[in-house]
Amino acid sequence: MKSFKTLALSTIIILASSSAMANPVVTSGNYISKASHTILYTDHVTTKEIAYNQALTQLNKLDNSSSAELKKILKVTSQNISLDDQSYITVQETMNMQGQIQYTGLIHANYHYLEHTSN
Repeated sequence: MKSFKTLALSTIIILASSSAMANPVVTSGNYISKASHTILYTDHVTTKEIAYNQALTQLNKLDNSSSAELKKILKVTSQNISLDDQSYITVQETMNMQGQIQYTGLIHANYHYLEHTSN
């Protein structure tokens, strides 16, 4: 019986959490908390290591940026922007028209912000 109660409680918590994450959170003062993401790119470089280092440097810079700086970089109109811990980097390999392999760092920036509603 105790394990059934635990299972039922766990199910309720999971269902409540998933709906909270799937929908914007309404906050007081006619604002909605929204989550979004964007991909930022580094310059083309000759090695994966350089591309990863550039991307990591840029991600660390984003992580240490103020809300006003994030507004400019991420092109969001809200003043209340925060970078999420789920942001990450990858490297993309491409070949240019001259047959040279190039690497580009990709910064996958996940963030949340407050958006004013018209209510």
